[in-house]
Parts: sequence; C-alpha cells; structure tokens
Amino acid sequence: MNREPSPVEGIVMNWLSVLFDLVVITLGTLTMGYVIYLTWRLFRTSIEHFDVELVLHQIVLIIIFLEIFELLAMYVKEHHVSMRNVVELGVLAMVRKIVITLDYSKIEWTTLLGMASLILVMGWIYVQERRRITQHEEFLIEHGKGR
Repeated sequence: MNREPSPVEGIVMNWLSVLFDLVVITLGTLTMGYVIYLTWRLFRTSIEHFDVELVLHQIVLIIIFLEIFELLAMYVKEHHVSMRNVVELGVLAMVRKIVITLDYSKIEWTTLLGMASLILVMGWIYVQERRRITQHEEFLIEHGKGR
C-alpha cells in the first residue's frame, strides 16, 4: 500500500535529496580535479622519459575517471544513471586490468577464460543497452524532436 508521506517526511526527504546532490557534486569536482592532475602528470612524465606502457596506463586511467565524472554529472542532471554508461566503465576497467597491469605468465588459463567471459557478457549488455530505446527518446520521436 502506498501512503501519502507526512509533511515532516517530505521535508526530510527533500533535505536528504539536496544533501545527496551536494555529495555527488563534491565527488564530481574532486574527480575532475584528479583528471586534471593525472593529465598534468601524464604530460610531465612524457616529457621527462617516454614509457609507452606508463603512458597507456595513464591515458586509460584518465578515460576511466572521465567516465566516472560523466556518471556523476548524469546523476546530478537526471537523478538516474544509464546502465550503458555503467557497463562502459566496467569494460574500460577490465580492459585496463587485462591489457596493462596483468602479467600473463603468472595467470592460469581458467582465470583468463573467466575474464574473457566477463568481458563478453559486459559487451553483450552494452550492445543490448545501445539497442534499447529509452522512454525519453520515444517521447522525442513521437513529438518530432528526435532522430
């Protein structure tokens, strides 16, 4: 049974919503600051001594933090997060872990098979999310403002 919230509950929920938004905005600001720091560090280390593996590691890390910032910004704007963006972030993190940080000589074939399966499933979810038309997109199409 859904009941109407009392005025006190409504006020508390509004304050909690505002507080949550402030926390998300703070996290977004910190994330963007860290992206700027990582970009500066990438530039500085590339000038001092160019190491392809280190540069690739830092670029992928910057992209991951930009995805996190995009998720936080989307939440502040729309108060929900797209599953597509979460899957993108997961795929990027897995690719970073597999391509850059793992030593393949010390990994068993079952672990590699498991990671490959995880990436395959995440890719499948991503493709399904790309195909799905959201209610907002349907509204825009129906009213002649989309696609």
